[in-house]
Amino acid sequence: MLTFEQFLAEAANRGEAVNTVFEERLFDLVGVLHRIADALTGAHILHEVVGGLAVLIHVEEVSPELSS
Repeated sequence: MLTFEQFLAEAANRGEAVNTVFEERLFDLVGVLHRIADALTGAHILHEVVGGLAVLIHVEEVSPELSS
């Protein structure tokens, strides 16, 4: 998983502008989601992510440059 610092470095290398407040909060949210999903998976509890967050995660996995 890409860290926020790696994301910023890659964006800077591409010469892209970044809304750091939005992106940092998004990285925090995804981090919380991963911790929750890891705990549920570890406890063998079936779960799904739905809605807009699910779409964001899917786009991020398939093509990270499109999620910003």
